[in-house]
Amino acid sequence: MHRTRSGLHRASRGVSLLFSLITLVALSLAAVALIRAVDTGSILLGNLGFKQDTLLAADEATRQAIVWLSGKVGGTDLHSNQTTLGYYANGGTGNSQTARLDPTGTSSNSADVRIDWDNNDCGGHANCLKPRNTPDSLPNQVTARFLILRLCDAEGDPNASGGTLQCARPMSATVTTAAQRDDLTYASSQRFGSSVLTQYYRIVVRAKGARNTVSYTDTVVHF
Repeated sequence: MHRTRSGLHRASRGVSLLFSLITLVALSLAAVALIRAVDTGSILLGNLGFKQDTLLAADEATRQAIVWLSGKVGGTDLHSNQTTLGYYANGGTGNSQTARLDPTGTSSNSADVRIDWDNNDCGGHANCLKPRNTPDSLPNQVTARFLILRLCDAEGDPNASGGTLQCARPMSATVTTAAQRDDLTYASSQRFGSSVLTQYYRIVVRAKGARNTVSYTDTVVHF
């Protein structure tokens, strides 16, 4: 009887050790999984932060493009292409080149038009438009370039009498500055005149930041 009890005691200790080892392995796996989850979360948060930087940089690049445009409105500079400055006066849908614009360069169609974001002649693509670097530096070591397309079917003066130039324009516009500029309110509204003196401009921006994060924005403005 004594020998039997001793054998059962040893067997119980063996089973306890087995369960302890299984519990230890389970806890180790749980710890590894938790560490991996924390690392993945940190990476995701970091990438989201870098993505936010590129979005802010793209917004700033758009602002710089608008400032450049506003300084040219009313003159003759915007009547013709300025490819070294990333400006195309014939960027409307009536132009077969820019009508097939592929801003991200992901299309495999050889007839599509790409933008030379990386300064490599669009990788040898035949239809390639040249963007412009932002005049002012951007924060957080983000780089951005922009392309401006006047939504007209050809170069020339859109206000020339007897001209055949077709441009996308707002329904009505005015050349005066609104008193409520930058102010959103329902208390009053800006009265627009009947004269149409401006056309739309399309601003395409690509901003590139850390870890190859990239943001594209597309903005249409008129003055």
